[in-house]
Amino acid sequence: MTQHALPTADLEVIRAELARAKPLMTTMNLVVWIDSEHKRDWVIERATKVSEKHPSRTIILDSTPGRTGAHVRPIDADDPTHQSSFIDIGVADMAPWDACELATSLAAPDVPTVLWWSADSINEDTAFRCFFDNATAAVVDSSLGVQDASTIAELSEFYAQHRSVALRDLAWMRLHPWQDIIAHFFDDPALREELFSIQKLRIVSGSDAEALYLSGWLASRLGWNATAHDEFSDRNGNRIAFDHERSGQARRVHSVALTTATSLYQGDVDKTDPSVVRVWVEGQNARDMRIFPLQAVDNASLIEQAALEGGGTDEIFETALRMVQTLIDG
Repeated sequence: MTQHALPTADLEVIRAELARAKPLMTTMNLVVWIDSEHKRDWVIERATKVSEKHPSRTIILDSTPGRTGAHVRPIDADDPTHQSSFIDIGVADMAPWDACELATSLAAPDVPTVLWWSADSINEDTAFRCFFDNATAAVVDSSLGVQDASTIAELSEFYAQHRSVALRDLAWMRLHPWQDIIAHFFDDPALREELFSIQKLRIVSGSDAEALYLSGWLASRLGWNATAHDEFSDRNGNRIAFDHERSGQARRVHSVALTTATSLYQGDVDKTDPSVVRVWVEGQNARDMRIFPLQAVDNASLIEQAALEGGGTDEIFETALRMVQTLIDG
């Protein structure tokens, strides 16, 4: 931090600086937790985009080693009428719960508080749990900093104990285009019965979270249950094997294959044009290849949607998240 930084924990000095350039209106508090230098610019850029569109008090809590001191400024320093304010606080020298209490003390009253947690872990040693006495919702990203299942496993365990918390996971929200593509596998009414004879599901993705969530989404739509490690059972009790491979660009699904008693339904991202997915069927119900556009993922828009989405945890997301622990641990 620069020599002009305010003392980290001096609430009165920080409040005085806020009052000096008080925004005209605040619709929410956006509290952002950062724990690594390489994520900082990426996270702050996207948090700023949300605050530029929606008047807010954005409170950055940066626990990166060496980060101390506080800076207060409007989101747009060149526009004195700008609605949002931005408090960037280095909390490397503070205990996690003290940092959480600091953010709570600085939050604007009588508006929703949304936590965007960009750290990889949400375990008991972090400040994550502290926020939920005051936060309206929490936005996480199970595949932002990790490619294995560690973060999504912690999230599943946390939610099993805290069902009242409104959760949003960007790893889940990125899957909407693939959910539409899978629906196209069986858009011919004559193939609807094939949905109930699936024997194997295979997903290749750059991070485990996307594969686990996509399998959980499909299971929730078809009435499957997660019964063991990488295994589902359908509504008739028949076993469905789940095979997932970690490969390719992180935070992306690269291929999905559904095997039934008669056919293989396959969707792959095109190797020469990653903006499209090739979908075809082999076997008894063979079908010529079709091309579907793969909608680009705009992370800033996802964060905005997650922050502003009202209500509790999405029911389908909740069902998929409950299945994750069984798929991981058996």
